[in-house]
Amino acid sequence: MAVLPPLEVVATERVTPRMQRVVLGGSGSPALRALEPPPPAAHVRLLFAEPGAPVVLPVPGPHGLTWPVGVARPYARSMTVRALDRVHGTMTLDIALHGDSAAGRWATAARPGDPAGVVGPGGGWTPPADAREILLAGDETALPAIAALLEALPRHAPVHAVVETHDGADEQDLARPVQWIHRAAGGTLLAALRDRPVAASTAVWVAGEGHAVKAVREHLRLHRGLARSHCHAIRYWTRGRSHEDCDATFGAARAEAARRGITLVTTQDVHEMSYELMTGGFPIPAGPPAP
Repeated sequence: MAVLPPLEVVATERVTPRMQRVVLGGSGSPALRALEPPPPAAHVRLLFAEPGAPVVLPVPGPHGLTWPVGVARPYARSMTVRALDRVHGTMTLDIALHGDSAAGRWATAARPGDPAGVVGPGGGWTPPADAREILLAGDETALPAIAALLEALPRHAPVHAVVETHDGADEQDLARPVQWIHRAAGGTLLAALRDRPVAASTAVWVAGEGHAVKAVREHLRLHRGLARSHCHAIRYWTRGRSHEDCDATFGAARAEAARRGITLVTTQDVHEMSYELMTGGFPIPAGPPAP
């Protein structure tokens, strides 16, 4: 992914009690105008620092990104691109405020003129061509991606969305109807999906807290017989683990896969091996379950 020129905050907005919107642009706007529109649910690596500190950017090289010697690195967090406005040269990020996270503290305190950096965008999701319907599911951290997908997916495609939030105050007006599940009332994403019919032709995109995503994926793969190609599950965060812990598991996942003689080809492969290390793992069937 590319390292964009220095950006700055140009606007902020509290969308809901637990979602802060940050709009980036400023002197880096020409680079944003020149970006190719990313696919829905694409992500960037957001670089930010403590208030008053500069944001030092890495330098791309043949072996990845390198950082200048002798300077403090900024925080780096993966964020979904909520919107890219190429006309005005701005990028909008919606940042979930859950727990005492560095990104949440920065987003809450961000003011116009504050420096920021962006590496990317990359990733995104396109449902398989043979999918007859689409199911999107996740918690607040997945809500920006779900919102972007609801806007971008073809209007003729049957799309269903299930979103778990703390309570009704966290709901948003989105492009299509959503089934909202509230933790404060005892609701869970897994319970909601257990109650929904999921055909083999359904393409599922699910993201959020690691243990919840693991349980949902296990249910869809083992109990519903959903093919791996039709179940895109991504851990955005893991309860009880720091961001640094979660990041470290991706390197550990690659090392463990090499030790076992397993080839990790896609990002999904890396996430699946990471699940095993973070949450104990679960068996992945080769095909539909036996009758």
